[in-house]
Amino acid sequence: MLKTNISILLSILIFNGCASLEPKLEPVDSNVIPKEWNTKIENNSTSNINEIKPSWENFVQNETLKKVVELAIKNNKDLKIAILNIESARATYRVSKADNFPTINTNANTTRAKSLGSTNTTSISQNYNANLSTSYEIDLFGKIKSLNESALNSYLSTKYAANNAKITLINETITAWITLANDMEQLKLANETVENLQKVYELNEKKYKAGVISKADVLSANASLKEAQISKISYTKQIEQDKNALELIIAQPLPKELLPKGFENYQTWLIPVKAGLSSQVLLNRPDVMEAEYTLKAKNANIGAARAAFFPSISLTASSGIATKSLSNLFDGGTGVWSFAPSITLPIFDGGQNSANLDYSYAQKDIALLEYEKTIQTAFKEVNNALITQATINEQIQKQKELVDSVSKSYDISLNSYKVGIGTYLEVLINQRTKINAKQTLINTYLEDLTNQITLYGALGGNENIEENIEGRSF
Repeated sequence: MLKTNISILLSILIFNGCASLEPKLEPVDSNVIPKEWNTKIENNSTSNINEIKPSWENFVQNETLKKVVELAIKNNKDLKIAILNIESARATYRVSKADNFPTINTNANTTRAKSLGSTNTTSISQNYNANLSTSYEIDLFGKIKSLNESALNSYLSTKYAANNAKITLINETITAWITLANDMEQLKLANETVENLQKVYELNEKKYKAGVISKADVLSANASLKEAQISKISYTKQIEQDKNALELIIAQPLPKELLPKGFENYQTWLIPVKAGLSSQVLLNRPDVMEAEYTLKAKNANIGAARAAFFPSISLTASSGIATKSLSNLFDGGTGVWSFAPSITLPIFDGGQNSANLDYSYAQKDIALLEYEKTIQTAFKEVNNALITQATINEQIQKQKELVDSVSKSYDISLNSYKVGIGTYLEVLINQRTKINAKQTLINTYLEDLTNQITLYGALGGNENIEENIEGRSF
């Protein structure tokens, strides 16, 4: 029996080192991702990976915003689902990996039966058995290896998907918070506008009663006031909706102390992210890595589909003891064993194996195209962000100059109107130009912040998921 077991183990060792039938993946076409960015970044480039891909703690400089992001990472349901998907994928990989090893089971049983003999006499017989059995499929053509490789790559793909989910969550949280800040600043401007227009309306009423101006000027002033009041109501409503959106992300009510303050200091909220000299940094983006491992998993499935055309060899062996008396169960001479190798050769399956192979090839081709598209999308996102980054400061400066210019023009026209020189139409035109210019300036600040967030995410961030998954009980 010992010689038999040794033979079985030798057979396993001999046949287990077989190569997989999965095809070799060719390198991605160099035309898929250009080597350099489209936008010139000589004055804003670096080779320091911490400046290209800072951690979110370094990227976010505003302490209030940091607390909001921490709440999102701690509580967000989508991120928790992504972490549980890692656990699921890892368990699937462990199941697949277990197929590389023999299955060993032990069992014991007893049989007691009453039977009728040839002389119409009855007798009682009993048997006692204790066995150790093992079964193993020899991976002669690499089917198990390919399936194991596919499960491993699916698991790694899921991990990178979770990393990408974390970066996306951070981006969404910061974006929601600065959007709230923007609308709060717009509401502040709306309140100031209402106060100013209220004074102009009261001035026009006095002039009308004095017979200096016509009723039309009073109605125009009242219309401007109502328009500003409507804008105030709209921003008040939008702020509440912004809070609701942020509370959904952080999965709890937003404390008042975590509301944005001091929008005029927005430049200090985030650290500027710099693009590296080479676009190859995109290959390490979590969504690109996710697509890459998905491609590898699909390619490994081709190896398993190919192996299905070849024979499947299984070994089953058992050894143990058997006796008719329980007291003699462990005595010498009661040993029993069996060894049953089997081979299954596919002959006719109605085209199932061919269809599975075609499906695997199609899935691999789809994964390849998705991988290339993910890289190209990443390149486009960075290029777009760099274009905005290259021009946003000048745009803000020009917008500030515009606000200053139209504000002075409004003040001059209003003062002239007060002393009876100018017309109210001129005041009205300058007033609306001033309001629009200020609103645009605030929105340009928001565009600057949003672009910084986009560039942070487009370059891949620098985040990893901390699984901290406890073992499950039975």
